[in-house]
Amino acid sequence: MKKILFVLQEILKFGLIFLLSFIWLRYFIRLLWLCILLATTITIIITTIVYFLSKRYSSQKALKLSEKEDADNMFLSLITDQNSLDFFHNLAKSRHSNSEKKDDYIVITHKDKTKVILYPHLSLDSLTPNQLITIYNKLKFEKANKVVLTCFNYDKTTLLFAKNFEIDIVLLNCYETYARLYKEYDYYPEITIKYKKEAGLTFKALLAYSFNKSRTKGYVLSSIILFIMSFFVRINIYYLVVASLLLIFALISYINPKYNSKSGGNII
Repeated sequence: MKKILFVLQEILKFGLIFLLSFIWLRYFIRLLWLCILLATTITIIITTIVYFLSKRYSSQKALKLSEKEDADNMFLSLITDQNSLDFFHNLAKSRHSNSEKKDDYIVITHKDKTKVILYPHLSLDSLTPNQLITIYNKLKFEKANKVVLTCFNYDKTTLLFAKNFEIDIVLLNCYETYARLYKEYDYYPEITIKYKKEAGLTFKALLAYSFNKSRTKGYVLSSIILFIMSFFVRINIYYLVVASLLLIFALISYINPKYNSKSGGNII
């Protein structure tokens, strides 16, 4: 499944670059085989350059599909572990020797006397402002400089609400926790339980990938380019049809809620 999604993404990117190159080459060059050859060469060169330029950035900023799956399973494993707080304590101690385990959280005191609290909120429910207030009231006597609160998920309302307190509160969902804690500290919880995968999920996943709202901009830009190019190409009906399909895809991606659910250095 992961390979299918990756191939789909690469084919889409390669095809758009090839199409753009071919349209302009076709306008200046009459020989079809030469246009195809040059467009393929240009596409390979551009794709290679883009790959090397974005490789480092992508590896740092985005989690791979396998990592997202691990992040989900790790969070689920921690919820079912009665000694989950020990894991976070050991993670903190891997870099910060002055780390103390309390009943529900970890207190880290740095050499400059700044105090950071690592609070794991282990629940599959999305973190709410009310829960945030409860946690804050429990921790405020510690007079910490920062609270790093890990949770399964949070929405925009809770993120904005966290800015109302005088203390710096950093919220991390399960994927951000994986990237900014586990991966950064090279310290991972053991996966003891995994989410069951639904049978026959492949086609649904492909639809979700293709018609996610994040694809809207790409579809629209591609269709606009094709419409403009159709004015310069003699046989323009094909480009108009493809551009129309792209606009339909963009519309589906933008208005269909089914596929649009909202979901560096030491952080502690």
